[in-house]
Amino acid sequence: MIRHRILSTLITAAAATLLVVIALSRVDGVATSAPPPKSDAATQQAQAKAPPADVETLAGQVKELQKQVAALQARTNGQMPPRIIAAGTATFELGKVQANATFVRVKLNADVTARLGDEYIVLLATRLPTSRSPLYVPYWKKAEDGFDVTLADVTLAPNGNVSYLYKTDKTFPIDWIVVKK
Repeated sequence: MIRHRILSTLITAAAATLLVVIALSRVDGVATSAPPPKSDAATQQAQAKAPPADVETLAGQVKELQKQVAALQARTNGQMPPRIIAAGTATFELGKVQANATFVRVKLNADVTARLGDEYIVLLATRLPTSRSPLYVPYWKKAEDGFDVTLADVTLAPNGNVSYLYKTDKTFPIDWIVVKK
C-alpha cells in the first residue's frame, strides 16, 4: 500500500515537472512587450494613400449590377400581356368498354391553334374521383381546329381494351386552360 502511494506521488510529480518544462520552453520565443503604437493620424494617412487594388474591380462590378437592376426594373414595369389565352371545361363520355382511343375535340380559333405546342401549351385537370378504379389520366394532342383530349386508363396495355362489369362513371368533366409558355 505504501509502495502504491509513493509511486502515484512520483508519477504526479514527474508529470507536473514535465508540463512546467514544456511551458517554459514555449515562453522563450514569446515577446514580452508590445511594439510602440503608431499615431492614429499616421495610420489613417497610410490607409488613405494606399487603397486596395480590389476597389476598382469592386466599383466596376457594382456599376454592372446597377445596370442589370435597371434593366430588370424596366422589364417588370412594362405591361405584361395576359398569360391565359383560353379556358373551359370539356365533358368526356365513356362507355363500359375503354380502349384509350376515345377523345373529345376542343375547338379554338385559328390563331390560337396555330401557336399550340410552340408558344402555347394546354394544361388539363380532371375532376375524377381518385379513390376509385380505373385511374384515368388526361392527355391532349393538337388537331387542325383545336386540340383533342383523351382520357387514358393507365392500367391498360398498349392497343388493349377492357370491359368493366360494374357501373363506372360515364361523364368526366375535364378542365382545360391554354397558357403562354
